[in-house]
Amino acid sequence: MNKKAIKLAAVAVIATFSLSACGSTAKPTPSPSATKNPYGAGFKVANPADSEVVLTIKGATEVNFTMGQLKALATKEITINEPFVKKVQKFNVILMKDLFKGITVPPAAKLNTLALNDYAYANTANNFFTNKAYIAVKRDGTDIPMDQGGPIRIVFADDSAYATNVDAWNWSLRTIEIK
Repeated sequence: MNKKAIKLAAVAVIATFSLSACGSTAKPTPSPSATKNPYGAGFKVANPADSEVVLTIKGATEVNFTMGQLKALATKEITINEPFVKKVQKFNVILMKDLFKGITVPPAAKLNTLALNDYAYANTANNFFTNKAYIAVKRDGTDIPMDQGGPIRIVFADDSAYATNVDAWNWSLRTIEIK
């Protein structure tokens, strides 16, 4: 099991324990695919509304993107071999580099990507930008479910050097910090 799946499973266990420790009688219902979910044993959670902020870029200034803004920017569709499910899928994407238009990012700057479950991956801006990093907002024409790496995630084209570097594929992306 890779590091991301372990962290996501740990978050689910902690959340379940926290709910029961608070005296709550409501118990989360595991998704039917929980045992087969390559992203971990997640629970079904509603995807964010188009008006909700889902991505923050932090640097000298802070830029927030709503789900609706990202969907509007995701005008490109790519077909790639998704390494977690080991099958070909289509994603509606934004070239990561395009999100940084108007933001000064030196090529050697570190981009620290942080997921909702606190999984972090860092690399240089140059490595993300020259290796075809994309922000995916839809998979096979529909919103990416939260328990399957949504609502947004980093993906790479099949011809990228990072196509098989699963550590760089940060799912449930929430923040990109420029350092």
